[in-house]
Amino acid sequence: MRNWTILREQSTTLRAALADLIADEEDRADIIPATWNNNLRWHVGHLITSPLVLTWGLMGEPLPIPPRYREWFGRGSSPRGWGDAEIPPFTSLVQHMGEVIPALFDAFDGRAGQAFPKPYTTTVGIMLRTPVDALHFSMVHDGMHYGMIEALKRSLNAESGGHRAG
Repeated sequence: MRNWTILREQSTTLRAALADLIADEEDRADIIPATWNNNLRWHVGHLITSPLVLTWGLMGEPLPIPPRYREWFGRGSSPRGWGDAEIPPFTSLVQHMGEVIPALFDAFDGRAGQAFPKPYTTTVGIMLRTPVDALHFSMVHDGMHYGMIEALKRSLNAESGGHRAG
């Protein structure tokens, strides 16, 4: 399927751009700038968790991540709630973020058009009926977070403070 190949290439390229954007940010990964709810580590974990929830989760299949990822990185979560939890290292999350999309495309190749047991409407009102719908939305979602990460980095550069999660 030609469109499937194009979507895979675009999604993989966007993930590479995200990895470049956060390269060398480990020292600032846990700083939450004033007026922000999240930090770079949360964004990376969220970009691992979300596409898995929107594919495997909506298919009713187990997610290939630890159950706590949804608690730590799911919609509405914040690093302020992590407490003393042992969140995976930033560099490990960045590596995993780059691996998630190719693995998703491999896992759903041949069944990308299979209907979810129940359609899902995203928080922005987009109806997801199949894994291919979810992966199209995931690419848009990644782009939104790319912009948020750029803004978060500008905030980190503008202030000397912020506070660390935990």
